[in-house]
Amino acid sequence: MKISRVVLKAILMCFALSIANTASAGWPERTVKVVVTFPPGSANDAAARLFADALSKKWSKPVIVENRAGAEGTIGVGAFVAGQDDHTLLYTVGGSISVAPMLVDNVSYDPDHDLLPIASTTAIVLTLTVNNAVGADSIPKLIETLKASPDKMLWTSGPGLLRYAFAAFLKRQGVTMTYVAYRDAAQPQADLGEGRIQVLVTSMAASLAPVQTGKARLLAVLNESRAAALPDVKTVRELGYDQLEVDGLAGFFGGRTMSSEIRDRIAADVAEVCGDGDVRRKLEAVGHNVLGCTTSQLNAGIARQRSWFAEISQIVPIREPK
Repeated sequence: MKISRVVLKAILMCFALSIANTASAGWPERTVKVVVTFPPGSANDAAARLFADALSKKWSKPVIVENRAGAEGTIGVGAFVAGQDDHTLLYTVGGSISVAPMLVDNVSYDPDHDLLPIASTTAIVLTLTVNNAVGADSIPKLIETLKASPDKMLWTSGPGLLRYAFAAFLKRQGVTMTYVAYRDAAQPQADLGEGRIQVLVTSMAASLAPVQTGKARLLAVLNESRAAALPDVKTVRELGYDQLEVDGLAGFFGGRTMSSEIRDRIAADVAEVCGDGDVRRKLEAVGHNVLGCTTSQLNAGIARQRSWFAEISQIVPIREPK
């Protein structure tokens, strides 16, 4: 009995799909490594470890974290790309893909070719915080104070898009401050509390200590939505300064050779972890807003950051790669 080409093609497709589903169901076969582009103890490292712990329980295999921080996240991404396999994942922020290649010379990876977005996870809560001696309890008051004292106040921020977004904001407002660079990420909040700098634009987790001791105050959340941990602090968009809006988008990425079946399996499992109430509460407690945890949201967030950065680069100087 002859089999038509249509029937034969359908049989082959079903066979291929069966093999793919079997491979996906059998993954992971061994320990999974997550390369994290943040230092131990940072808020994003804490989030990565919460996901690693939850996924290890789901997969019944160890999920270990390897910290490879530095150079706007490019060191970790480069290490991941150089040593990737289908049991190695990357956990990083969107800025490592959207912004860092524009800021760091000789990046060793092509973000559009070497990385496969899997799923968004959280947005780290970003805040605008001022020393109490400034006497500003709102953004308009801060602008007024800066206009009265041009170049007499100091500020610093987290890296990448966040720094340039605030620099562009100052330029738009027609005010000037002096930027202070730090090597030690823990030092700025101490300096803010002691009045050695007047404005700090970074994560909630890296700003909260001087606020809790009454030496500084939060003026706004920079994210699109309010922080679960700071429900009474308005966003910059609510306050009429949407040009200062920045998200702290983070997520999981795979290598370019990872099969779509394994990627989809991981994405589904990450989404399930995001929906776990206990995990969500722990993430919020360390300064994160939990996102939709989808591939499309991660892709859209990266595209949005690239658009923001292109706009900002028309306002303030951006260091281009040589």
